[in-house]
Amino acid sequence: MSPHNYISLFSGAGGLDIGLERCGFAAVSLCEIEPVFCRTLELNKGWTHSDSHSYFEEADIINADIREVSPRDLLRGKDVQLVIGGPPCQAFSSAGKQLSVLDPRGALVSQFCRVIDHIKPKMFLFENVRGIITARGADGTPGGVIRELMGILESLGYSCRAGLLNSADFGSYQRRVRCFIIGTRNGIVPNFPHGGYSRLASEQPNLLFLPWRTLGGFLEHHADKNEGDFVYPTESLARELSQLPNGSGLKSKGRAESTRPGGHWGYRQGTFIADPTLPARTVTGSSSQDWIRWDGKLRRLTLYEVTRLQGFPDDWIISGNNAQRFKQVGNAVPIVFGEVLGGTIRTHLDNYPTGPSVRIPFPVDFEGYITYTKKDHERNKDARQVHLRFKNHKS
Repeated sequence: MSPHNYISLFSGAGGLDIGLERCGFAAVSLCEIEPVFCRTLELNKGWTHSDSHSYFEEADIINADIREVSPRDLLRGKDVQLVIGGPPCQAFSSAGKQLSVLDPRGALVSQFCRVIDHIKPKMFLFENVRGIITARGADGTPGGVIRELMGILESLGYSCRAGLLNSADFGSYQRRVRCFIIGTRNGIVPNFPHGGYSRLASEQPNLLFLPWRTLGGFLEHHADKNEGDFVYPTESLARELSQLPNGSGLKSKGRAESTRPGGHWGYRQGTFIADPTLPARTVTGSSSQDWIRWDGKLRRLTLYEVTRLQGFPDDWIISGNNAQRFKQVGNAVPIVFGEVLGGTIRTHLDNYPTGPSVRIPFPVDFEGYITYTKKDHERNKDARQVHLRFKNHKS
């Protein structure tokens, strides 16, 4: 199986890249602005890991701001079939300030398009949080970012397909939903792969799907044995958490909204106790991971455990101090996404069509999410005040 060359933008600790290289892709260059992330990539480059794979053997690891990198430097004189990238997602997260394109990090989406325009690969793969679907465009309208992004990519000559995938549906021990866009310059873009696992199969026997793999099942085989890694709650927090069932946490105070008289509340940061009968919740970039009740102890998930929940090889080296290591692991794309999407893209490239790209309709489910968000923001705009940021920006 001869490899297909690809370029990786916003590479992080290499999560998406690991999955792609397992499918027979070979990185020509990996571009990442964070020096410690690049150090991680360098430390794992070119040697055979515990999963019998060697990664990034011939890749040039570029520690730079993508806005200052020439596409020629990314290509290194080689023929490249695929460009991948997940611009920083904090600007589009529903948990953040929702500044979208007003946040400099959100504006980096345009850099992905710039590289696509210059290199013109046969295919591309774009990744981000699901919040990008309803993120406000430059005019402040929910859904503006994803519509503008897909419009630009289509104008560059690509057939584009966008969709949401949940890592748990593909056998991960973690529930992590991400938005992906696949594009092809020729023919019609392939469909997204279907997972073989389902939550419904846990509740009722289903011959078509296997039940989701659970955190409890993961811990039975992969629990950290090094007690020096364990973080326990303070006495006062332990008393508060002792009153909570698994799958719950301490609630934060929420501002009352017209459709939520009790407030738009959430769980307080770092106080959620994981439910071992479900896949783990989304791993975050913080050291304050979910608590687990395991082996008679109440402790946090450790770095060792969250690294493996993300699917990294057992001997993958994560550079930096403790906070930097958690950030790299939590920001990474689960390896399973690179594997399943890499397989789909590989098949399309191996049988690459002729003829012009075929435009397909905007996803119906995305339309529903955007419509709901518009109505919700309008009803609760005085409490949210997100619209004021865009109004003030335009004025």
